[in-house]
Amino acid sequence: MTDFMQIICDYLLENRCKEFLPREYYWHYTRLAEKQESALLETLSDSQWELLDQYQTTRNTMHSHELEAMFLAAWQTSRELA
Repeated sequence: MTDFMQIICDYLLENRCKEFLPREYYWHYTRLAEKQESALLETLSDSQWELLDQYQTTRNTMHSHELEAMFLAAWQTSRELA
C-alpha cells in the first residue's frame, strides 16, 4: 500500500468507520465482550496471561491484514467503477 493510501485508510478507520457500524447491537456486544474479557483475565495464571497475549497479538495482526485487504479491494473497485 502506498503512503497516500495508508493515510486515507488510517483516516477512514479513525474518523469514518464507526458511523457504518450497526449502533444497536454492535455497542451491546462491545460492552459484553469487555465484561467477558475482564472475567476471563481474573482467572488466568501468569503462563495463561502470556499465552493469551500471544494469541491476541496474532489475532490483531490478522485483523489488520484483513482490514488492509478490504481497503485495497474497495480502492480498486472504486477505481474500476470511476
